Amino acid sequence: MVSTPSSTSREDAFLKTRIEAIYSIALAMVGMDLLGSAMMASLFWQQGNRIWLVIWVVASAIVIGSRTVATMAYKSGRFAAIPSRRWAASLTAFSAASGLLWGVALGLIVATGTDSQVMFAICVALSGLTLSIAHVAYWPMYAAFEIPVMLAAALGFVVSDRPGHWPLAGAATVMTIVLLGVSRRLAAQVLHAHRLAAANQALVESLGARGKALEQACDALERVSRTDPLTGLANRRQRDGRLADEWERALRSGGPLAVVAIDVDHFKRFNDTHGHAEGDRALKAVAEMLLAGVRGPVDLAARQGGEEFMLILPGVDQAGAASIAERVRVMVATCSNDAGFALPEKVTISLGVAAIHPGPGRSVHELTIAADAALYRAKMAGRNRYEIAVIDSVAAAA
Repeated sequence: MVSTPSSTSREDAFLKTRIEAIYSIALAMVGMDLLGSAMMASLFWQQGNRIWLVIWVVASAIVIGSRTVATMAYKSGRFAAIPSRRWAASLTAFSAASGLLWGVALGLIVATGTDSQVMFAICVALSGLTLSIAHVAYWPMYAAFEIPVMLAAALGFVVSDRPGHWPLAGAATVMTIVLLGVSRRLAAQVLHAHRLAAANQALVESLGARGKALEQACDALERVSRTDPLTGLANRRQRDGRLADEWERALRSGGPLAVVAIDVDHFKRFNDTHGHAEGDRALKAVAEMLLAGVRGPVDLAARQGGEEFMLILPGVDQAGAASIAERVRVMVATCSNDAGFALPEKVTISLGVAAIHPGPGRSVHELTIAADAALYRAKMAGRNRYEIAVIDSVAAAA
């Protein structure tokens, strides 16, 4: 099976997680090593074997000290650039050195010690093997410790002269094989569980990313459905919704609501003379001036279609709406002088201003009709100007 870069990176991630699990209990294991080493040292002391006592103490100090230094270095995070495989190799090397040291000591005690000393040494070794089962998170580390310890015990029984030494050696050998098999199976189950958890996490993250992408796509679609593609202003659909919302809000608050109906003067002639591309540029210029003339997100500038626009001005009375209408009229009339627009001729707009305090018996339709009527008067009066609607007279005429 050929490893792909992605599969290699996943395996490295799994290895790193297993190494972190081992290092998370490393200091506790060092404490247990110290306790076990002290127990084994007491056996050598009881035997009066000063040479092996010194060898054991020095070798144990070197191995345990080296493991402690490596653990502190890893936990410090200062050596993050070292690949996980090198940390794994160091763990295996320390475990093998510890296993060899314990194996030699155990084999020596089993071969030469008294029955009580052998029993004590075997109990200590089995306790160490039981505690080190946590290392199956990275199985080679456990195997590197378990094999020399158990085989050394078997060899010690072989060379000893106590009764039943061959069955005891065979039992130690069988136990070695059984422990290897059980630990290997347990390690495989731990790794499988970790991979399954990683796959589930990746699935959750993927679903989250897709859900976010879908939400963003829906938002984008919603914006497209409510935005005029040429000018970027609100389209008629958004205008209608905003008008209804502001009408209801004004009904509750008792405040005014104003609209300004806008039409680009002589736009058909402009299009026929300069072409549709220039006509589109002119509409974009008007849209920019409308956006610059209103109160940011409070007001709404919308393109109703063709050369028709509308401003929705919540909380603005008639005088305020007239002021905004005059401001945008001047801005549009002078924008053709701006080099950034470079329009082929001057563009002007006509505007109809209407304001109302929503209340019982009135409707938003009444407001827009009044604004359209005022716009018509502005165009009839010569264009490039605004007219103010008288709502009550319009309602009476209707």
